[in-house]
Amino acid sequence: MPEMVSRSARALFYGVAATLLTGCASGSGTPPPKEGAVPPAPEPPKVTLTDVKSTQDAQAQEIARLGAELKAQDAQQSFLVAELKTLSEQVAKLKASLEEAESAVRSMRATPVAPESRPAAPPAPPPGSAPAIVTPPPAAAPPAAAAPAVPAPSAAPTPSAPPAPPSTATPTAAAAPRNLEAERMFAGALARFRAGDDGQAALEFTEFVSQYPTHPQAAAAQNYIGDAYYRQRDYRQAATEFQKTVDTYTQPTAVSEALLKIGLCQRSLGDMASARAAWERVVKDFPRTDAARQARTLLAAKSGSGR
Repeated sequence: MPEMVSRSARALFYGVAATLLTGCASGSGTPPPKEGAVPPAPEPPKVTLTDVKSTQDAQAQEIARLGAELKAQDAQQSFLVAELKTLSEQVAKLKASLEEAESAVRSMRATPVAPESRPAAPPAPPPGSAPAIVTPPPAAAPPAAAAPAVPAPSAAPTPSAPPAPPSTATPTAAAAPRNLEAERMFAGALARFRAGDDGQAALEFTEFVSQYPTHPQAAAAQNYIGDAYYRQRDYRQAATEFQKTVDTYTQPTAVSEALLKIGLCQRSLGDMASARAAWERVVKDFPRTDAARQARTLLAAKSGSGR
């Protein structure tokens, strides 16, 4: 019995010793971490001068791009302001022409009747003096024959006066309906354009230009055709329509605006050389127009972005 106890004690002793020896062998290479120790922080990535330079270049390019976009937006805004001003002027002209037509019609209706009724009134005073002259000389029949000579002069001016008004009234009466019809057609097309119906507005303005090519609003109508195509982003057709204004009409305002918008169309198509040529022509040929002022802004913006 004591031998068995001693054997088991020995076995237990040997097992504990082996365990201790194994733990010491495994932990001898790496010392146990201390309590509360902070792990070392990872090293920050190294930043080279090349990285800094590339970042600065990218930022500079982005700033230049944003500056160019801002200048382009400013130019587009000034273009829209000028277009609004043009629309206001067109409306004022339409209103004035309609008022003139109405006043002409009213004067035509009033003038023919008044001159004929007023000359008929003068014969009333002679009868008041006639009784005093007719009663004393009963045999004044021959002078009475001379009396009809008095109506004769009055009849002479009367026919001569009426023919003059009809001669002036007839051309206005013939021209007024034509002008009113043209103004109605232009106003209808302009209403379509303002409502955003660009396709129908372009058709109606085209019909207006074909029917009234010499009308004072024909050049503006041709520009509106180009504007309708421009708003539909059909820049090639818009440039073609604006070129018709330049080739056909001579009004400085309409032609300068057409050249300015031709440049905008060329810019949208990516042809900056043609765009600059159009704007330079506006500044050279029409230096005092609003279009020239906008063209100078666009030229300055493009030259600034190119530096």
